[in-house]
Amino acid sequence: MQKIETKTVISRTHAGPAGNTKGPVQIKAVLFDFDGTLTAPGALDFPAIKNALGCPLEIPVLEFIQSMVTPHTRRAAMERLVAFEIEAAQRSIPNHGAVETVAWIKQRPLACGIITRNSRASVLCALEKFDPLGPGDFDLLVTREDPPAPKPSAEGVLWAARQLNARPREIMMVGDYLFDCQAGRAAGATTVLLDPDNDPRLRAAQCDYRIGRLMEIKTLIASSQFP
Repeated sequence: MQKIETKTVISRTHAGPAGNTKGPVQIKAVLFDFDGTLTAPGALDFPAIKNALGCPLEIPVLEFIQSMVTPHTRRAAMERLVAFEIEAAQRSIPNHGAVETVAWIKQRPLACGIITRNSRASVLCALEKFDPLGPGDFDLLVTREDPPAPKPSAEGVLWAARQLNARPREIMMVGDYLFDCQAGRAAGATTVLLDPDNDPRLRAAQCDYRIGRLMEIKTLIASSQFP
């Protein structure tokens, strides 16, 4: 992949993982979480999924499945999870402004990718609703089937940076949950939290920017320098 050039400049306002304050950087790629970020919230009913799998509400589903004792039970639980995800993908719709935002990014010298804890099959199914966009409009799709550990691990963001010929600090990570912010910050990326309803569960989330609408990313990227 050719090196991506852009004049977008960001002034970092926090120290990175190594404790070094970052100066101005060029953004070369935008990574989006998928469920609840590019798709409208609510398609995946996590309480119902956890109830069906016997997963306590306070434990993330993937981590609960990985804690199961035998490969057979883990495999069976994962198959049920994929079925739930496909069903949700079939009734999902793009989030407000998602198609327009991605199309706008694609018109710039920026890479655009997806990084999700979901299955690849469910993401591809949901993307069928993103007409005129499709999987080919994303430079990278990172799902739980890929080598990196899922968010909140930084591995996926770091892996994406390598695939896109960008340094981690040149990545913008956009998501709607704590795991997205944690993964991005641990990798040294710029983090943007989509929080349209001022969710009290997200008040403790540490991020660089909070937005209420995806289209606000255009303002951030288009600015010659972040405020």
